[in-house]
Amino acid sequence: MPGSKAALNIILILVFVGLVGVVLPSEYRVERSIEVNAPPSQIYPMLVDLKKWQQWSSWGQLDPATIYSYDGPDRAIGMRVQWQSDVLGIGSIVIDSLQFNRKLTYSINNVTDGIKATGEIRLETVDDKTRITWISQGDVGLSIIDRYKLLTFDDKLSRGIDVGLENIKVLAENSYTAS
Repeated sequence: MPGSKAALNIILILVFVGLVGVVLPSEYRVERSIEVNAPPSQIYPMLVDLKKWQQWSSWGQLDPATIYSYDGPDRAIGMRVQWQSDVLGIGSIVIDSLQFNRKLTYSINNVTDGIKATGEIRLETVDDKTRITWISQGDVGLSIIDRYKLLTFDDKLSRGIDVGLENIKVLAENSYTAS
């Protein structure tokens, strides 16, 4: 009988974990901003050219051996970067819409992690600075495991976005003051 009590306890724990997982949110949204001492015209070219994302994106720095390929129109709606990496997995980003010197929206598909998300990077002039606001949002669907992963994913994603924004700030301010 002691074995059946242990089995019953394990079953109860699994049921509890499953029920909690069902009520966990499936959606996430992260929004971060930074102010940069450079005009939007200095920042926008770094955003609209997906080939330049490796210069400032924190994710591009995680695996220098990542293989990238690009297709679609260059620096325009439909431009796509695809990657393959032992660390980052397999995925792609596609530019969905653009507003010159103001906004870029994109879709991301990480095949390895099963993540489909959308993002938006806005540029707004505030006094003599540019405020960059980066929003990333998505839905992990019905997967209980992925819902549990979201408990730490927001922090991880926020840190990655913060690093990217800081890198954009440094690059934009250095090139603006040099010109």
